[in-house]
Amino acid sequence: MGETETLIMIGFIILLLLCSAFFSGSETALMSSSKPKLHKMAKEGNTKAERVNNVTQDPEKLLSTILLGNNLVNIAASALTTGVFIELFGDSGIAMATLIMTFLVLIFAEIIPKTVASRNPEKHSLWIAFPMTGLVYILRPFTKFIQAIASVMLRLIGIKPNESGNFDEDDVRGAIGMGLEEGVLEKGEHRMLDSVMKLDEMTVADVMIHRRDIEMLNADTPLEEIYRILSTKPVHSRLPLWRNDKDNLIGILLVKDFFKAHYYMKERGKEFKIEDVMQETYFVPESVLLNDQIVEFQTQRKHMAIVVDEYGDIQGVVTLEDILEEIVGDILDEHDIVKTHYRMERDNSITVTGQFPVRDANKEFGWSLPEEEDAVTLGGFIIENLSRIPDLGETVELHNIQFKVIMKRKQAITKLRATLIDKEDTVAKSATTEENLKDTNSENS
Repeated sequence: MGETETLIMIGFIILLLLCSAFFSGSETALMSSSKPKLHKMAKEGNTKAERVNNVTQDPEKLLSTILLGNNLVNIAASALTTGVFIELFGDSGIAMATLIMTFLVLIFAEIIPKTVASRNPEKHSLWIAFPMTGLVYILRPFTKFIQAIASVMLRLIGIKPNESGNFDEDDVRGAIGMGLEEGVLEKGEHRMLDSVMKLDEMTVADVMIHRRDIEMLNADTPLEEIYRILSTKPVHSRLPLWRNDKDNLIGILLVKDFFKAHYYMKERGKEFKIEDVMQETYFVPESVLLNDQIVEFQTQRKHMAIVVDEYGDIQGVVTLEDILEEIVGDILDEHDIVKTHYRMERDNSITVTGQFPVRDANKEFGWSLPEEEDAVTLGGFIIENLSRIPDLGETVELHNIQFKVIMKRKQAITKLRATLIDKEDTVAKSATTEENLKDTNSENS
């Protein structure tokens, strides 16, 4: 082999290494790019971002193309290098070519291009997408053949190709969590976004006002008495009306409609019936998901619904405000009485009411109590886990939290003292106890 031919071969090897670097960097850039960012750029009219979205729409086809191209150029570069080194150094050139190509491929065709591409994957993917689209089209017959073989092999080991989507709800939840950890989202923003994501998991039973706490009016109460009740103390804008029995709800009274009717009828010297101004009762099952219910409120143009169980028995009341509060937190107006559900103590314990919802406790204190259980409140959570009603003063440890019952009313837990158990302290105490026992046994021996 002459000097000119050797230089030409070296030039081809360098070209092939550059192609390998392109394929390696393309894989990192295209697969690591933020899909939400690219989607936003495409919506804003960036055609390059739209091209990236199209080429990454089928990741299996894209990866097959990249791996096929990368292996072709790497194998070709290795073969050419081996031929050159055998020509120059004889049989020992095989080992030399293997070592040198391993070094060159690892440094210049893997580490450097992938590191560069990972620094700003969206920026690099914008220019990579154009040539990669052409390569996907050109190598399509070969990649289809490779995909078919891969699919058969995957099925043989029990894996179904394309079993999951490329981007799902878990990715959104993960992005929200990372936003808080990286400081992109503040705690309040994270809480709202996380609550929005949970609307398709929670039912109206999780946020409703329980039937024992519902403020209602007897429809047979004289109108002047109703006027006095509504005008002398702050009440809700809507109140359920019952007749004969509190389980017999006949309608919903809008306070402003009542005042308006009362004013006009008094001006004209006429009487009116409560039925003339009340709205029809709107019932919903307790199993309805919050995201569905908020849509129903908009469609029905309602703000309040009576929640019933599978037997039609009234369980509580849910309002549009209750669902919105699940997202943004408590909404208080000038007349609302601020109710404190917990108090932080000096010893880092927390005095909390038994009616405090488990999900709110997790958000407020950073706990990890399971929310998928039947119990909604902390008191119910403790009873459900104990399978009995605890005694006053009894202490129970659940999910690394020590709860002490400090107040009860009849059989209901009304107040608790919660203390977070330090795992390190617990381990240290156990280790100290074991050491003391060993020392004691040694002394006795």
